[in-house]
Amino acid sequence: MRLTNYFIHPADNRYYVFSFREENHSVIFRNSLEDQAIPFEFHEDDELEYGAKYLFGVPRTHFQEALKQNHLLYAAIRSPFIPNKFFRWLLLFITGLFLLLAILGALSTKVNAQTFPTKSVWELSVLARMNTPFSMVGVEDEVFEDLGLSAVWSPKMGQEFGMRLHYRLKENWSFGTGIQWVRRNYSINFHYQNDTLAINDFDTIPRLTTVGYRIPIFAETRVPLGLGYFVSATAGLGIDIKPSDSFVNTDNYEAYLGRVRWASLPLLAEIGLYKEPQRDKPGWYIGLYWSKGGGKSIWVEQVVLFESDYRVVSRGYLTSNLAGIELRILLE
Repeated sequence: MRLTNYFIHPADNRYYVFSFREENHSVIFRNSLEDQAIPFEFHEDDELEYGAKYLFGVPRTHFQEALKQNHLLYAAIRSPFIPNKFFRWLLLFITGLFLLLAILGALSTKVNAQTFPTKSVWELSVLARMNTPFSMVGVEDEVFEDLGLSAVWSPKMGQEFGMRLHYRLKENWSFGTGIQWVRRNYSINFHYQNDTLAINDFDTIPRLTTVGYRIPIFAETRVPLGLGYFVSATAGLGIDIKPSDSFVNTDNYEAYLGRVRWASLPLLAEIGLYKEPQRDKPGWYIGLYWSKGGGKSIWVEQVVLFESDYRVVSRGYLTSNLAGIELRILLE
C-alpha cells in the first residue's frame, strides 16, 4: 500500500510517477503540468494493485514543480476535516463549555481528601492569546507578484485558546504539552495591470480567516523574585495541524490559503511574569510569545478574473510566524 500518490519509476529512476484513481483528477493535474510547461509522459494502466489507473511520468529535474502542482490539486479537492459546518461549530462549543466548567470547578474547589498533595508536581493552565502583526519578529506583510498580478498579504489580529499541562521536574524546571486552537486573519490587497488589455485595477479582501490546532512540547525554567513571583522563560517545538483550506473572493479576485503538509513543526519561545498558584487560589502568567514555522508549510494562491474566459493565477508560500501577548490562569 502506498501512502502517497507519487513514487520513483521502478524501471527508470530518472523519473517520478504520479498516479490518480479518478479521471477528473488526472485531467486537472495534466492541465496544470501543461500550464506550467512541465514535461511529462502519460499512461493508463488497469493492472496496478492499489487501484490507480492514470499515470504521469515526470523527469527528476522537474519533480519539485510537479509536486507543487500535486499538492495544489489535493488542496483543491480535499474535503474539510469536519465537512458539516454545524458539527464544526458544535465541536468548538462543546470544547469551550468543558473549558469553562473546568475553570469554574477549579476556582470553587477547596482542599479535600481527593486533592493532590500540597506540593503537586502537576500544574494545569488555561490560556488565551492575542496574535499581533509585529514586523520586528517576522510577522509582516508579504508580497507576491506574477504575470502582472500583485497581492499583498497583511497579517491581522488573531486569537488562540487552549490548555496546558506542566510536570515540574525540579523547583524551577518543568516540561509540558497541551493543545491550542489557533485563528489567523489576513487582509489581501490586489493590483492587476495589463497594458495590452488596458487594465489597471485594484481591490481588497478585508479578511481571510484560517483555523488550526497546535500541540506544544516545551521546557520551562523560572527565576524566583520572591513572594511567589517568578520570571519564566520557555522554549520548545510545536506540531501545527490545519484541517482544511480557506477561500475568499470578490467580483474579480480570489484568494486561497492551504497546507502543504498535514502538519508542520514551528519553533516556540515565550517569556513572562509568573505568579505561583496556591491550593485555594489560582496563579497567573502574563507574557510575550513568538513562534517561527519551519520550511514551506502554507501555500497561497491569488487569482484575477476578467470576463468569463480570462484568468490569471499567481502562487507562493506564506511564512507562518506568530507573535503576541499571552494570559494564562494557573491551576494546581
